[in-house]
Amino acid sequence: MLVSGRLTPKALSVGLIAFIFLICVTLASAIAWQLKQSANERLMNARIAVSNIVRASGQQAEDTLRQAESILSNLAERVENDKLDAEQRTRLFKVMASNVEATDGIQGLFIYNSNGDWVVNSFSSETVAKNNSDRSYFIYHKNHPDTATHIGQVILSRTTGEMIIPVSRRTQYPDGSFSGVVLATLPVAYFQHFFERLDVDKQGVILLALNNGDLLARRPMIDTLMTTNIAKGELFSRYLINSDDGTASLTSMVDGVERVYAYSRIPGLPIVAAAGLSLDSVFDTWWTYVYQASIMVVLIIIVLTSLGFLFYRQIQRLLVAEAELRLAQHDLEHIAKTDSLTGLPNRRCFDAKLAQEWSRTSRTESSVALILIDIDWFKQYNDYYGHVLGDECLKQIAQLIGKNINRPADLAARYGGEEFVILLPETNLAGAVNIAEEVRSAIEAADIEHRGSSVGIVTISAGVASNHQDGVIEPADLLEKADSLLYSAKKMGRNRVEHQSREDLKT
Repeated sequence: MLVSGRLTPKALSVGLIAFIFLICVTLASAIAWQLKQSANERLMNARIAVSNIVRASGQQAEDTLRQAESILSNLAERVENDKLDAEQRTRLFKVMASNVEATDGIQGLFIYNSNGDWVVNSFSSETVAKNNSDRSYFIYHKNHPDTATHIGQVILSRTTGEMIIPVSRRTQYPDGSFSGVVLATLPVAYFQHFFERLDVDKQGVILLALNNGDLLARRPMIDTLMTTNIAKGELFSRYLINSDDGTASLTSMVDGVERVYAYSRIPGLPIVAAAGLSLDSVFDTWWTYVYQASIMVVLIIIVLTSLGFLFYRQIQRLLVAEAELRLAQHDLEHIAKTDSLTGLPNRRCFDAKLAQEWSRTSRTESSVALILIDIDWFKQYNDYYGHVLGDECLKQIAQLIGKNINRPADLAARYGGEEFVILLPETNLAGAVNIAEEVRSAIEAADIEHRGSSVGIVTISAGVASNHQDGVIEPADLLEKADSLLYSAKKMGRNRVEHQSREDLKT
């Protein structure tokens, strides 16, 4: 009721109570929503974290196994094409010992004849009177005529007593009959040490397993590793049968801990990599945040007025919007400087870097070199394989170029189409030529099939120019010089690096 145009005390009291109640409900709802969003965010971050761990573990396993596969392929070729006399066995021992020493993750290399007798091993140059015909990998190759690499379940090494993962390949006589096995042993401890360097909580897990569920390595280690099979667990029976990679929340059949898992089959290998963070660790600090937020809500209701509360909420929104704006600006800057297909810096980024380096070299009279690269017969590659595989080829070439650029100041960029460019500050012409040759050799060694090329594989041609060469006065001259030399490389047969024009040779 109104008294002389004003609210009555009762009406004012009811209104105040209603207002405070509304504030309480509003604040409690807002905090509840925020806590839910925070929980979802922590779960999402946990999925991202374990996905990164799986990616790292899978890549480590793939790299190690591919190295072993390459070594076994070379050994098999030697065994099948050379006589294993005393002199050849001595040479093979040296080669195998050298391979073991130079390759991380390989404990030993062995060659067995068709009876399973040790012929050569990387541990000793002397003949060892041992027989491995009872090993499952030996029996497998004896009964399977294919020469594909085989990865077996974990066994105990008869040489060192350690748990090892056997990686083997069949050898055969010219008529295709079984002649023996070449074997590489990978210590389980190698993967365990790598897993220890990855960031998971005390109840977290990282594992490698065969497609049939046999464990190959696990953090934390379990005593029953060699006899544990997780094929009946949810990871294999529910998720991997539907998707080769993904994330899931499930309970481990090994230790009963509920975790957020990421999993992935390693392409081309019968191996699954998986990692999990325990839900207890994911939400450990979140519960502390829940308690703190609850206390804060009570204090805000008691202390702050409705206007103060509204100001507070507005400020929080402004701060969130500002952070999102900064993040969006950062993302836009990155997108503007990056080629979306290859992930390398784009032409715009390269032009800015070239201008910057040219200005610096003009002041300091230092060297700057440039390598212009073009994929040979790339139009024919697209015509033969299609643009989708053409894009994949560009990605592979970009990765190979990036791997051969080691200094922070060096810049590899996609120049346009099938052309790439490498800018090398503080580098003379000879140094740039060496880098260009390393890139060319790496791409040639990658052995990417290209039936549209006369050599049958993807190759590149490159022109190398330096700011100290005749006629190079402006940045455009450096590009023009490199382009001219690239054209010369193409004209002279491709798959080569050119750094001197005919005019340079005459002078």
